[in-house]
Amino acid sequence: MLDGARVTVKQAGESLLQSRPMRGMRTGGMTAAIMLLAACGTTTASGTTATGTPTAAATPTAAPGFRVLLSVTTSAGLDIVLYDSASSAPQKLVSLSAGTPAQPRFISDHEIAYIETTNQGTSRIMKMDLATRQPVVDLSASAYVPAFAYKHDGSTLAYLLHNPSTGKAALHWRTNGQDTTYALNSVPGRGVGPDDEVRLQYSPDDKYLLMVDTFVGQQAQVPETGQFIVFRADDTVAFVPPSGTSTNATHAVWSKQSNRLYYRDASGIRSWDAEVHSVNTVVTGIQWYLPSPSADGHWIAYTTIDSRSVPHVKLLDLATAQSSDATALPRSHSVFVSANTILYLEEAPCTTECLGGGYQTTGKILTYNLTSKTESALPITDVNSLSDLAAR
Repeated sequence: MLDGARVTVKQAGESLLQSRPMRGMRTGGMTAAIMLLAACGTTTASGTTATGTPTAAATPTAAPGFRVLLSVTTSAGLDIVLYDSASSAPQKLVSLSAGTPAQPRFISDHEIAYIETTNQGTSRIMKMDLATRQPVVDLSASAYVPAFAYKHDGSTLAYLLHNPSTGKAALHWRTNGQDTTYALNSVPGRGVGPDDEVRLQYSPDDKYLLMVDTFVGQQAQVPETGQFIVFRADDTVAFVPPSGTSTNATHAVWSKQSNRLYYRDASGIRSWDAEVHSVNTVVTGIQWYLPSPSADGHWIAYTTIDSRSVPHVKLLDLATAQSSDATALPRSHSVFVSANTILYLEEAPCTTECLGGGYQTTGKILTYNLTSKTESALPITDVNSLSDLAAR
């Protein structure tokens, strides 16, 4: 099920979505946030639609050429761990006190950032050079930061600021030490369902910033009310989903090849082209969560939940607008890590009571190859709650 943990994905040369404390599948056990950094150089994507039940690899192996940032909740607090597919030994980078998800992400090949939140409701955005592994404070905030995103060149930091005691919310940009604020509607409370999404993500060329803060399903009839807004580089509003056409818009993601935005609304999947400012219907009848595009622009992997509350990972072919199962087995939180490989979480029926559904993650992270239709487990366990991934 979808829950409140968050995941961010980043590839070389892009900035993370977001990421927010994204809302993801509900589960029990430890919480983890993942971010991926794909190795430079991509392979040609296969045109084969992956369907059916995957076979288990004889020897579990990771997809080649990626790194994962993992934040795992422990009895003592939170550990941020780096896993490199070239090695089988995860490395702990930092330990934090218990609190909200840290949302670790790569902001360059050698530097990461994450959120450190105190029990008093204040937050700090921290940076860490992977060579020195010494954390430094990049931003101190007097309220809760649920999401942040850096431009690809690092010149601007965007972040959301929520004050739980008053409900007030605002979007901030910091460039050259100067802070700009855009007041948002109050956030009366966060939900625990999959539609309660928070996300910040820059477009591939940094000309646009996507902000989604669809709290407790209160998306909108008046444009800004839903707090799904795309801003230009000069901080002016470029796009809001058109009222009456795109009601309840949420779960959006930028293409990795162009300034085209894909999002879900009450009817299905839409796209907005920032260059011509047009909204198009991609496919109707799909209610996706946590969309993740492939680098070549061919696929979008996403999670959906069937009528029996079973989560599935599916693949949308953008050339044909056809959707298919990556696997018939229960899986969630998919993200592309190479042209033909996705990473996702294994799910299984709850053995005890679950909030919001009858499935929960098992703690296993799996890779799935679209060409061979096989999956293998990463040497990481106890990853039980992830939420949306953002790729840059």
